[in-house]
Amino acid sequence: MEEKQTERVKLWDAVPGYDFNEEVDIPEMHTYFHDAVHSVPRWTPMFSWFWTRYCGYASQYASETLSIPRSKGWTERDKDGASYLAMNIVRDEAEIEKRTVKFKEALVPWIEDFDGMWGGYKDELMEIYGNLRALDLDKATNIELNHHLWDLISAYRRMWEIHFLGLYVSYSAVALLEGLVERFGLTVESPEFQNMFSGFDNKAFQVDRRLWEFSQAAIKSGLSDIFKNNEAKDVMSKLEESDAGRKWKKDFYDFLAEEGWRMVRMNDLNEPYWLEDPSAAISVIQTFIVKGAGYDLDEVRLKLVKEREKAITELLIKVPDEEKEWFKALINLAGKSSSYSEEHDLYCELYIHALMRRGLLGIGRRLVQAGTIDRPDDTLFLNPDEIEMVMLTPEFHKLQYIVNRRRAQWEELKDKETPPILSDRASFEESVGMDLMPSADVIILKVVVGEMPRVRPELKADMYGVCGAPGVAEGSARVIMSYDQLKEVKSGEILVCPGTNPAWSPVFGLVKAVIADRGGTLCHAAIVGREYGLPTIVNSFEGTTKIKTGMKIRVDATEGAIYFLDK
Repeated sequence: MEEKQTERVKLWDAVPGYDFNEEVDIPEMHTYFHDAVHSVPRWTPMFSWFWTRYCGYASQYASETLSIPRSKGWTERDKDGASYLAMNIVRDEAEIEKRTVKFKEALVPWIEDFDGMWGGYKDELMEIYGNLRALDLDKATNIELNHHLWDLISAYRRMWEIHFLGLYVSYSAVALLEGLVERFGLTVESPEFQNMFSGFDNKAFQVDRRLWEFSQAAIKSGLSDIFKNNEAKDVMSKLEESDAGRKWKKDFYDFLAEEGWRMVRMNDLNEPYWLEDPSAAISVIQTFIVKGAGYDLDEVRLKLVKEREKAITELLIKVPDEEKEWFKALINLAGKSSSYSEEHDLYCELYIHALMRRGLLGIGRRLVQAGTIDRPDDTLFLNPDEIEMVMLTPEFHKLQYIVNRRRAQWEELKDKETPPILSDRASFEESVGMDLMPSADVIILKVVVGEMPRVRPELKADMYGVCGAPGVAEGSARVIMSYDQLKEVKSGEILVCPGTNPAWSPVFGLVKAVIADRGGTLCHAAIVGREYGLPTIVNSFEGTTKIKTGMKIRVDATEGAIYFLDK
């Protein structure tokens, strides 16, 4: 045992106190579930230090603040750069009853004014971010850089606290309604149920629309060929060759100054944000120009609003008069789940991670100057304690021995498959039944782990998943594993992917359907699929493994069924 423990510490010592320890963690919690929605590919050590510590903490903070009846959030561990979660389940019925009373009280201010509550938190976050942006990293003293690191830690902690409050409130309303409508023959996968929570605008979609507007401005200015005939990374330099191009570029940089604090990959720090490298945003504009169509979401949303109003009206007709007000309150609150899901990604993870990358690269440049590390992004293979240890006197220290070891291990392991659970239970089903479902935790059940597919032999499907958005579509599959492959997607194809984040949203306007390996009915792919009116299946588990690009497939998302047509 001692030799095994020594080997683990040698490889993954970046998250002290949060490294998975089989001898301790399994007897305590029995099952840890892999967060495949967020930690595929595996995280760099610095990112795992931040996420593992503060995401898990904030789930507990929000659960206690709101008094979630059956869950006190989760305990989070890092294992070789993969995130694993164990649920803190409330099992005492008397405690559950007390927490339920407090939870209903905690919902009241959100029911009365969700937008006001969220608006106040957005203002708080933007003030924090403004203070972080104000520091000139290259002119700062070493002491100021060290303080900046502490400020990033504090900002990250607060971001997660805010993040989970709004998420638990709006998602819990969906879960409460789900239980109430069962008597009317509806489930979370029923189109009539899902239609009640689509057709809402939000900041993420507004940013996507601005990119479409930039594509139209480029077309009107005669710049189309520059976008069509050049790689995204070369477009900005080509625009310098004409007055029209320079004007478009200036307007675009003005836009990025406010909206460019957006990571390409939401859940790590090893890829640039838009303002640092505009190529990701440019590639979206290129897609709009090549597609040559209008902004589909505007037209689709009008249809969705009508469907939403119809679904709500038809449900309320069935509800007894004495329950109507409670149903209306829950429907209004649950309706925020869509817009909040997309907006909080922008204001929370995407924004703070961009600022963290900016700050850590700035610190990295200073450490490179002192010879403490070799590359600015070497800081991604340290942790804040190690940076703090050397930051004030970096010229006296060398950290290459830590960086090189961790980078090599990360490169070797980052794309390797990860077990779905770490457990002493007899089976996956037993783990879910004993260590997950009793928590009734809406974030874990509907986003991170997701609902389990229902295999129905009578459908004779080749694969099964969970209905994220209803509908049926046929077409050629396009398997996409990462954002930089999205340029390969062609109009009318069926997107097959591990999962999606807001950076992927514009491609939903190109495809006919979406199949995601992981996620639940409130994950990004499901929510955006509904907003675009696309048949969407989540938690297929093996979509990207069993489906190959070019295969002809049929997606019956309403039934959670996938058919291979090339037999």
